[in-house]
Amino acid sequence: MSGDGPADWERTVAVTPLGGGRYGAHVGPAWRALQGVHGGVVAALVVRAVEDELRAGGADGAAAVDGADAVDGAAARRAATFGYVNGNVEGDLTVAVEVVRRGRALVTTHARVEQDGRTTTVARLHHSTPWDGPAYSDAPAPPERPAATVPLTSARAVNLDNVDTLLDPGTTPFASGPRAEWLAWCRPRHGATFDTSWLTMFGDYFPPAVFARLDGPSRAVTIEYAVQFHTAATSWSLGADGRLAARVHAFHSHDGFAVEDGWIWHPDGTLLATMRQTRLAG
Repeated sequence: MSGDGPADWERTVAVTPLGGGRYGAHVGPAWRALQGVHGGVVAALVVRAVEDELRAGGADGAAAVDGADAVDGAAARRAATFGYVNGNVEGDLTVAVEVVRRGRALVTTHARVEQDGRTTTVARLHHSTPWDGPAYSDAPAPPERPAATVPLTSARAVNLDNVDTLLDPGTTPFASGPRAEWLAWCRPRHGATFDTSWLTMFGDYFPPAVFARLDGPSRAVTIEYAVQFHTAATSWSLGADGRLAARVHAFHSHDGFAVEDGWIWHPDGTLLATMRQTRLAG
């Protein structure tokens, strides 16, 4: 197990079964954020541990949904919520997975991340087969990429270097802008192909959107991060030069808390995921 850099995502999110629904993992220095370890990579490790547990049939050894592979077969991850109750740090951690319910179509799991004897992250995930229902999208259109963009880098938040990110010049951090919003076009540095675990990390990748309205750093720790997946695919490719379009908007901040909504689109215009975060802001 290693989280030593962006070149090998599979090593970054490798988990080792320890028995009884528990998995060992490691977070390296490449995922250092403004405060502790980047919460998105911890969420990605939870996704990997849960999916390994479902492939194994759950903590009780039961068969997968309808006798098929609960992850790579008909059932796909649909939603996940992560609550950050203590900060993670570089080093080893353990993910404990509980299969709460394994129905004919829907599987619900809980997970708990532990490090140095304390719980740092709690999670709830849902996997399901497709259901019949209305098909439409009133989501906003992907932002149009301007001719001039600004690379996103940070000497303090090393995790930002794991994604090749170009920002709209109007959303530069700490520029006292009119909107608390990121508009960005991104691709993984490890290659053109990415999976659901990487997409989970990416949904929590951006610094707090309120930074675009401020003139200097401020406290902005994530309390809760939720991501919804809008396709049953397990991996995607961006081709030679394609980029994901992302928009993250902190539409409300009050009493020291801000709420962010986010959208991620494939270059072909497909809406891959939506996110919501509650952050400390101030």
